[in-house]
Amino acid sequence: MLGIAALSGLLVASPAQAADGVSSARVENPDRAGAGYVRTTVDFVSRTRVVFRNFTVRDICPADNHGVRAQMEWTHTDLTTGYSAWKVDTSCGSHGTNFGNFVRTGPKPIRVVRVRVCIYKRSGQHLACDYSLSRDNQYT
Repeated sequence: MLGIAALSGLLVASPAQAADGVSSARVENPDRAGAGYVRTTVDFVSRTRVVFRNFTVRDICPADNHGVRAQMEWTHTDLTTGYSAWKVDTSCGSHGTNFGNFVRTGPKPIRVVRVRVCIYKRSGQHLACDYSLSRDNQYT
């Protein structure tokens, strides 16, 4: 009986899972047929720490001679915003580029996070961008 009770406790979702999960965004090239996509799994660890797991950027074919880049964005409880470095994919491959895991931690509490994906010209100018839905930090 004790084993069943312990197993039942494992199956119940904890409050920490409430705002965690997959965040993704897709952007279409307004001039051509290409597109871009970003996907990551958000894992809030505390008020000041969030892990972005398997941060993947994909340049979707047909090739339009433009690259795709994406970044993570977070807003603190004081409404200041921070951004990660851009991660780029120009391979036009079927799976994109998985940049692995990134941890954002600092002294200020993080209120929400989202990801941004953009199609850009070689000059660096953005042609089009889109954002994922925001994910709230359940610890703040």
